[in-house]
Amino acid sequence: MLVKQALTFRQCEAVDLPFIIQLSAEALAEYAHRPVSQTLALVSRHRTWIALRGTRRVGFVAIGAHDGVAVLHALAVVPTERGNGVGYRLMQLFERCAVQQGSRRLELCTAACNLAALDLFFRRGFRLLTRKARFFALGQDACVLVKDLKAREQRARDRDAD
Repeated sequence: MLVKQALTFRQCEAVDLPFIIQLSAEALAEYAHRPVSQTLALVSRHRTWIALRGTRRVGFVAIGAHDGVAVLHALAVVPTERGNGVGYRLMQLFERCAVQQGSRRLELCTAACNLAALDLFFRRGFRLLTRKARFFALGQDACVLVKDLKAREQRARDRDAD
């Protein structure tokens, strides 16, 4: 029986850009006319983390924050790793970074037709804030999801104070 190597995470480096280009072209093409250029613009402006299994890149997440709100700008996982917890762990990383930055709320936008993503986000405790009709460039509706961190952030502060 083969044992999978544990996931590790590190901040994005220039050497990761070809991986991000390839994965965004594969994973995000059904939602945007120019998924690569749009993703690269997000990665250049926001904090981006790479998920690794051993030395192999298996996913990435780009996150930002403003006015106490942490925003998930992009998340993608290579097809062979989907269903293996990579997205879930990237979401944990997103939440941990948000708490460390003092964010009170998490926010993201995803396609209403992306059932796997919606399932992941709802399992992580997100709730639907609103829907946006024909939001994506190729006409798909979007769901804006949020998760409040106030109670969770306060518990983390209380633990740190002990």
